[in-house]
Formats: sequence, structure tokens, C-alpha cells
Amino acid sequence: MIPLKDNLKCLLFPWATFVFIALNCVAYVLELSALSNGSAQHFIQTYLMVPATFMNAFTSGDPAAIAAAVGTMFSSMFLHDPSGPMHLLGNMLYLFVFGRALEARLGHGKFIAFYLISGIFAALAHVWSDPASVVPTLGASGAIAGVLGGYLLLWPKAEITGLVPVPAKIRAYWYILFWIGMQFSSVLTGASDGVAYWAHIGGFIAGMAIGGVVRMIQPVSDVCYVPSDCPPVEKPHNDDDEDESEPKR
Repeated sequence: MIPLKDNLKCLLFPWATFVFIALNCVAYVLELSALSNGSAQHFIQTYLMVPATFMNAFTSGDPAAIAAAVGTMFSSMFLHDPSGPMHLLGNMLYLFVFGRALEARLGHGKFIAFYLISGIFAALAHVWSDPASVVPTLGASGAIAGVLGGYLLLWPKAEITGLVPVPAKIRAYWYILFWIGMQFSSVLTGASDGVAYWAHIGGFIAGMAIGGVVRMIQPVSDVCYVPSDCPPVEKPHNDDDEDESEPKR
């Protein structure tokens, strides 16, 4: 499933979405640089979140260890698989397609908080799923899953153009429900492909919860709209000298 665009025209420029995309891209370059100069182990221990290390930090009660563990929740949120750019590009495409309208609905500051909170809950869900795991985790997928959850409640009838797998246009709620269904299916079947599916689910649930609160507070918003395909038809000009009794052809 590859989303390409939605059909919404928004009145608010999504600068926070573009900042998040830029930060992820810059972090990816720094990550490649760190891994290429022989400091891979230090980089992984410092910036990637490891569930077992995270749990041990809180068990120890050491403030420095706890602070470092919490820091990895945020730093790992901006890092991606260094073996190739597809992990990064896929995540950034989803963020661009779904983040723009959500940011318009929430406003810049609230969208930033929404994104980070979704990422935090995604990380916690991943730790909960396997607290003894020593496998490092990284990626913006959990936070972006939150964006999908919020989008589902706030713009469910938007139209998504994408590859599913052939080019198609589909309502946002079908697209997103199918996506989250795939995540639950992978958990239930015990998929072992190295993807943190529980992080996706945790972020998605957090995004839906926040989106639900926003919808209750502000059920309707005109900050985004669907542009009309047809220009307005101008009313024909009536000549003052025209005989109104003459039938129109």
C-alpha cells in the first residue's frame, strides 16, 4: 500500500510536517556517517531504544540511566534502517500524505505534541510487547501510525490516491482500516520480519484517542476542503432591450 496524495486543499501551510520530514532526513545522514566511521556500537547504545535496557534503567532507579532511556524514545523516533533508504522514504511519504491535513486541523504546535505523544505510546507499546528484548528499535512508523489514527477520525471521508497495489482512489477510512488490520494480522500470525507491529498499534490507538477528543471538542472544521472540479457557472447577462416575452432557445 503506497499512498500518493489525498484530495484535500488545506488553508494552513504544514511547516511542522516538513520540519519533521527534514529532521528525519538529517538524522538519517548523521546515522550513516556515524555507522561508517566505526562508532556503530556507541551510536546504537546511545540513540536506539532497546526494550531490555529501557526496563533495566527504570528498575535501577538511576536518574541518569532513566533520562538516557527516555531520550532514546525520542531519538529512535527519527532514525531509520541504515541498510537502504526505503524505510525512510516510505515513512516520509506516509507522513506527507496524512500529516498535512491533520496539522491543519490541529494547528502547528498541537500537531507537534500529537506526533511526539503518538511516538511515545508507540515505544511503550513495543516495550510492553517484549520487555526482555535486546533488539534495538528505530523508526518514525509508530508516530506516523498515530497520524493515521487521528486522520481516520478527523478526515475519514477524504479520498486517498495510491497504489493498492494498482493505482486507485479509495476513501481514507477504508485505506487506514486496511492498514491497521494488516498490523493486527501480523501480530496474530506471529510475523517475524523485524517490524515492530505493536509499536504501530500503540501509536495508532494513541492517535485515535487524541483525534476522538479533538472531534468531540470541534466536530466540524473548514480548514481543509475538497476543491471543485468545475468552475462556477456565471449567470448569463440579460440585455435590457431583450423582449422577456420572447421564448428562450
